[in-house]
Amino acid sequence: MPPTASSKPPESSSTSVEFEPPLASIRRILKMNLPDTTNVGKDASAVFARACGIFVIYLTTCANDYARENKRQTITANDILAAIKELEFDEFTPQLEAFLAHYRAEEQSKKDAKAKNKAAMQQSAQQAEESLDTKEAASDEAAKEDDKDEDAEDEITQDNEMADSAAPTEKDYDADNQQEKFSDEGDATMTNE
Repeated sequence: MPPTASSKPPESSSTSVEFEPPLASIRRILKMNLPDTTNVGKDASAVFARACGIFVIYLTTCANDYARENKRQTITANDILAAIKELEFDEFTPQLEAFLAHYRAEEQSKKDAKAKNKAAMQQSAQQAEESLDTKEAASDEAAKEDDKDEDAEDEITQDNEMADSAAPTEKDYDADNQQEKFSDEGDATMTNE
């Protein structure tokens, strides 16, 4: 039975991967690169998307061949540049090399900024730790001074207690006075008799 307009084409047994970038991305690229007076239809946008997908797959396959020739499994930027040349798109090579140099410089500056930030954080942490150590040392010295002051106060208190226990109290004075009274009265009564 021949395929009709409404029937789907038979699926092939090959394992080809289909890839199409999002239509929104394609439309944005077209809008940025075409004059404002140019309009692109929906079907044209879909064809551009399909063509982009085919080109990416073809370029990827060619770059993968270069990587395998160099006994690597990872495709590098240099593999892609070599594939561009092989596909006879040499006119794009200078733009791609300029983009690649800019991208690498940007990544290096990010890496440097991150390392600088990390170094600043480590320095800040070290200063905070030193400050904390200084505060702890000052606190320890203050605690030692407080301990010395407390020890001195304890000694003074003990000395005062010892002095108080050795010094006569009012009761002692009263008792002494009464004894003297009794002894005076006793002496007086003895002399009267």
